Amino acid sequence: MRGQVAALAFAILLGWLPVGLVIWQPPPLIGDEAYYARVPVEMRERGDWLMPHFNDEPRYKKPPLHYWLVAGSYRLFGENETTARLPSLLAVLLTAALLFGFGRQRGEAWTGALAATAFLLNPMTVLLGNWGAPEATLCLFVTAAVLTAFVSINDPSPWRWTTLSGVLAGLGVLTKGAPGIVLPFLTVIPLAIASRKSPFATRHSPFAVFFIGIWLVACLLIAAPWFIAVGLREGEKFWQVFLWREHFQRVATPMEGHRGPFWFYLPVAWLAFFPWSLRLPLAFWQAFRNFRHPFTAEQPPRPFSPFPRPIDKWMAWWALVVVAAFSVVVTKLPHYIFPAVPALAWLSARQWQRQATKGELVSIALLSLPVVAFIFMATISMNNAYLDLLKRTGFKPGEEYDWLKAAASLLTGGFGIASVMTLVASALFTVKRKDWLVGANALGAATVTAATLFSAFNLLHASGGHKVVSEWRKATAIVTFGSDTDWVVFYAKRPVPMFGDEPTLKRFLKTHPDAAVLARLDYAPKLQACGLTLQRFGIWVLARK
Repeated sequence: MRGQVAALAFAILLGWLPVGLVIWQPPPLIGDEAYYARVPVEMRERGDWLMPHFNDEPRYKKPPLHYWLVAGSYRLFGENETTARLPSLLAVLLTAALLFGFGRQRGEAWTGALAATAFLLNPMTVLLGNWGAPEATLCLFVTAAVLTAFVSINDPSPWRWTTLSGVLAGLGVLTKGAPGIVLPFLTVIPLAIASRKSPFATRHSPFAVFFIGIWLVACLLIAAPWFIAVGLREGEKFWQVFLWREHFQRVATPMEGHRGPFWFYLPVAWLAFFPWSLRLPLAFWQAFRNFRHPFTAEQPPRPFSPFPRPIDKWMAWWALVVVAAFSVVVTKLPHYIFPAVPALAWLSARQWQRQATKGELVSIALLSLPVVAFIFMATISMNNAYLDLLKRTGFKPGEEYDWLKAAASLLTGGFGIASVMTLVASALFTVKRKDWLVGANALGAATVTAATLFSAFNLLHASGGHKVVSEWRKATAIVTFGSDTDWVVFYAKRPVPMFGDEPTLKRFLKTHPDAAVLARLDYAPKLQACGLTLQRFGIWVLARK
């Protein structure tokens, strides 16, 4: 057992090796993570830890817990890109530790170790674990709330675990709002109701009422004080943005153009959880085939263990709850389903303890080919789109285009190697089940994980973010133009005027002729129409008179 766990640990180390580069030479904070990195600074400068502010304006979009965690990281290690991302990195490591610990507590340490490995070695986890946004933190609290609820439902003294589960869900609410309570609640309430069939239910009848009451009270005691305090201080403005726009409107209408079909998250999960996703279809089938009898044990419960064996169906239910909930939401982004990945990891771990059938081998071969083909075609399309953008804006390719091509080749190769290793390891499983074959598959997963992170690392550096802000900050007056420029406020270390239309920018330039304007490359024609001279840095331009 120790040798097998050591093999998995080696695969994790190999897959996460590029994290050393992210820490040693951190790529620029671009997109939402720069927003989450800047808000804690403004909270400290204003001495206001209750209401988040960004660019000197109140921001009602998200609760403050992730900001507080980033502020703590700054306090311990200084304000920089690495420390801004540190809470996310710690969150995914703690989530993996929870899966391993849950497996050990169930007497299934090998399943827990495999689940932790599958959770860490996939493209989605490695990207979100090194991205300074609250997705990894939310995943941690949802996972912790669900797993402690699983424990409480069959524990002889359930109130402690139930209370802890509610507290953890409350922390999830303070991280990202409604998903923190909705996802664990929808996952565990059906299990609490079904627990009347459990041999332990007679001690806590009616168990579902008991569980729901304590769980909700604990959750609200943690989450409600902040909402009440901010609601009283900010009034209707807060509820209009946080409750109406960020929750109701996001569900009913696509925000910022992020739309997709109802089945959007099926291919997302297939790609993001690759290569473990290749054996998930049969894993779901195995988990649900006896769902009508949720506590009919495959094996009798072990002495001194409150857990019946078939937890897999509830792991499958957990994953489906997350995917279904966000499929109903009209606004769709790939990272929304990250709280489902721990459940997918457990199901994958269970499936890798079963011998693969010939039918499953065929499905692995057939399903892996479209993934690799999609990555190949997507990278070609990305290269062509970038060349077309340069042509339209009048620039020639630079060294960043070489990095783009290299990243495309690396990603295609990583997915291809992982596909082959999964197929070979599964084929050998049809002959005789050997745990070292799981380690071979983990090495394939490590390949695609490392390729994904290394590609993202190089693309972010090649984007020119560091270079453009270095030049931009030297100007006396600094402004931005167009969308997706919020990230530069972190580097400006002060409020930045942001313009979205040409007439407003022209009026500003009349009074600030020496201003430096930072914009995305596709806004170059509009800047040129304002009579500005452009200097390109990757996908960004710096404009001056």
